[in-house]
Amino acid sequence: MGRAQKEAIRQHVETGPTDRPLCLGKGPTWQNLLLLLLLNTAGVSGSLPVIVSGFVGGQVVLPCTYKGNIPVKDLHVVWQIPGHAVLHKFVNGSDDLTRQDPQFRNRTKLFKDQLEYGNWSVMLSDLRESDQNLYECQILRRKGGGFSWEQEVSVQLSVPGSSPVTVSGSVGGQVVLPCTYKGNVPVPDLQILWQISGREVVHRFVDGSNDLTEQDPRFRERTNLFKDQLEHGNWSVMLSDLRESDRNMYECHMLKRKEANFDWEQGVSVRLSVTGSGSSSEGIVGLGIGIPLLAVIGFW
Repeated sequence: MGRAQKEAIRQHVETGPTDRPLCLGKGPTWQNLLLLLLLNTAGVSGSLPVIVSGFVGGQVVLPCTYKGNIPVKDLHVVWQIPGHAVLHKFVNGSDDLTRQDPQFRNRTKLFKDQLEYGNWSVMLSDLRESDQNLYECQILRRKGGGFSWEQEVSVQLSVPGSSPVTVSGSVGGQVVLPCTYKGNVPVPDLQILWQISGREVVHRFVDGSNDLTEQDPRFRERTNLFKDQLEHGNWSVMLSDLRESDRNMYECHMLKRKEANFDWEQGVSVRLSVTGSGSSSEGIVGLGIGIPLLAVIGFW
């Protein structure tokens, strides 16, 4: 990031948003808070945003970890929708909500006992569909009489209007986690990320093929997409050799190519229940996305 961009950011966080958008780079829920605090967010301009999701009426933690060693009192942290609205601001050792956008009043909170450890995540409560957006955590350090840019973290928030799809399977069996893309972007221009609530990667598809380099080891050799159904919008994933530890909330995030990067397009959440040994529940896919399992014969 160049000096001019950093200066623009400094002025932006000190004076508030203007009609001129900032060029900042290309670009879970309460129960999972402790795990989110361990999330190793990159904080580097140009990296893909962290993706999290929550549901209307609930609450979500937007993660941001500061990797420097500057004391809290010498940091200026602003959460914002880029070039548009201030979500939360912290400066001179305390909250400064004078320029907070009215839509976020009484809905944001930092974890004050975690600031000294670098946790600048913000909790957003009473979620609304209108909260679905790209957020940025801008961290600046005191320098002379002002502040200089230090670090940036981007977070894409998905807020589906309805509750997650629920499917179930049995230990040792297999299950289909349903995900249907409703847009018309060609397969080569899509990036699909299956993950567990902003943490472990279950399966990733990018540039027209699988990319399992960051797949969590416990899912190795256990996931498949439906190869011949991708062009029809079926991005469901089959999870085999089910284990009780697979019981969790899964997220299917769909991003579309935009020049050299990807923009978030759509998200689906699936809650998986895994019971003891018994018959598998592959047929649940017919309930989730309306595509009979027997018609799907190709895997990736």
